[in-house]
Amino acid sequence: MINSVLACNVFRFENRFFEQRRGLAMGNRIAPILAIIFLDHIEGASLTSGILLYKKYIDDVFVIGTTEMEVEATLEKLNGFDPHVSFTIERPDNEGYLPFLNTKIRLSGGQKEYVWHKKAASANILVHSRSAHPQFIKANVVRNLMKTKEKLCTASDVGVERTIAY
Repeated sequence: MINSVLACNVFRFENRFFEQRRGLAMGNRIAPILAIIFLDHIEGASLTSGILLYKKYIDDVFVIGTTEMEVEATLEKLNGFDPHVSFTIERPDNEGYLPFLNTKIRLSGGQKEYVWHKKAASANILVHSRSAHPQFIKANVVRNLMKTKEKLCTASDVGVERTIAY
């Protein structure tokens, strides 16, 4: 069945149809599942003993290693698995935080610290308060945003409050 789905990987652009020959098109419903399976397959063979923290969500991987050399070795192993798949490294910012999903994480005194993070490319699209959506939907958008902030942030972050306010 997967072969059938992958063989029928057609998309339309400017009223012309194209066949995607490698990878999966954005929005393809099977893409996240296959990304998870692919990453699960290469993780065991690629991870080294010097990894302190390893987290992933679909195709976003977050790694903190004991040394920079350990992280580089892990990156090399991950990138050596398939020539068509490329992983990159993002370095910590000036405060020692690394972004992952909608948070920034750092290790401080042996403890993980999380703060809210909004990617620069984020469109910040929310349900408008004057939309035709039912009131409970609008309330849930705000409630879930606040719940996420409460769960993720261990430090007071003025930027979070400002982001939620707008």
